[in-house]
Amino acid sequence: MINQKVLVISCEAFSDSNSNGRTIKNMLLHIPKLCIAQFYIHGIPDTGFCEHYFRVSDNDALRAFLGKRSRQISTSDSQKIDAKNCLKPKRSYRNLVLRNIVWQSRRWWTKDFDAFLLSFSPDIVLLQAGDSPFMYSIAIQVANFCKAKLVMYNSESYVLKKYMYASTRKNDFWHFLLMNSLQRQYRKFMKRVDYCIYSMEALEEVYQQKFPHKNKSCSLYTVSEFLPVSDKGGEVFSLLYCGNLGVGRDKPLAELAKILYEVDKTAVFDIYGRFTNKESEELVCSNPNVHFHGFVDYKEIPNLMEKASMLVHCENNDRLENLKYAFSTKIADSIASTRPFLVYASREYPFIQYLQKNNCAHIASTPEELKEILKKCIKDKKFRFKYSENAKLTALRNHNKEVNSRKMIEILNNLHHI
Repeated sequence: MINQKVLVISCEAFSDSNSNGRTIKNMLLHIPKLCIAQFYIHGIPDTGFCEHYFRVSDNDALRAFLGKRSRQISTSDSQKIDAKNCLKPKRSYRNLVLRNIVWQSRRWWTKDFDAFLLSFSPDIVLLQAGDSPFMYSIAIQVANFCKAKLVMYNSESYVLKKYMYASTRKNDFWHFLLMNSLQRQYRKFMKRVDYCIYSMEALEEVYQQKFPHKNKSCSLYTVSEFLPVSDKGGEVFSLLYCGNLGVGRDKPLAELAKILYEVDKTAVFDIYGRFTNKESEELVCSNPNVHFHGFVDYKEIPNLMEKASMLVHCENNDRLENLKYAFSTKIADSIASTRPFLVYASREYPFIQYLQKNNCAHIASTPEELKEILKKCIKDKKFRFKYSENAKLTALRNHNKEVNSRKMIEILNNLHHI
């Protein structure tokens, strides 16, 4: 049992409807509701999980910056939350720089926020790190104001990249300003932070090299709520992809569809998600074996998994530099489901090395390798399921929400020894 109060600072509210909100929520499952609070920017919070929260949206911050009245939401205003005031601004480097200036001004920091912090009086401030420089600054200021320990959960490598996003143009002035601010705020944060939690060992190692913080970090993998699902696959071989259809995944998905069609013209490739543009959708869906179903609720995914012959994940090798340390929640869910899992990506991705180390997925890094694996998996069901038992053990060891949330409590309880 934890004996301290934790204030989470994050862009997304605690929620099962998005991966960031779900990730941080699952890490705090065994902390009593009265010991958790949250400051957030976007989303509709799960008030059954957390009763103490304070929201300042981007619109609120902008209105305050312009000297107008804002609609900040606190614990007592749960009925006032609406999706309209939570809308995110259009993302461009110029807008992100201007957004950062607005937030860094601290004109949104009101007496109401002071009262919220004093009322809850956290012992620990936990930042869910991301790409917004001002969030690191807010976390430091709140921790100092409350005389609290400062902890970071980091699943991203933005501050380590040459370019924050793959679409960045060379010598982009606005990108330079944003990255400069992010690196400056991150360095300040690392001087104040008491402990860092990373989403995988490879990410922890590279941050330790760049920003040494010996004996002040650990790794906790993304957890999954999924249990092993039953096998209800039909006679027709089928692949299933559920998830993000951006970040360059359209190219490997199209390649996969083509190769599957070459191997077995009766096989089906079911895809769920949202394409970022019509060109990407056409590239993938023009393949005759692709059945595109659009967006699906997260709760429906286990039902889809049990009907598929294999689950699929892929990454674009051209995005290696930008996505190198990503560990998708879909990977944890696929492992936990124990369904046959096929990954098509370069072995230079650390998550691929993780899957190889734990022997819990079929891995193909070239079209030729993918073709051979598909042939064997279609022909031999035993071969298809060869990694399922290891996947089950890996999920229990590294991706179990009960295990990881108890590890989190242990970390937080031990902060006073640091």
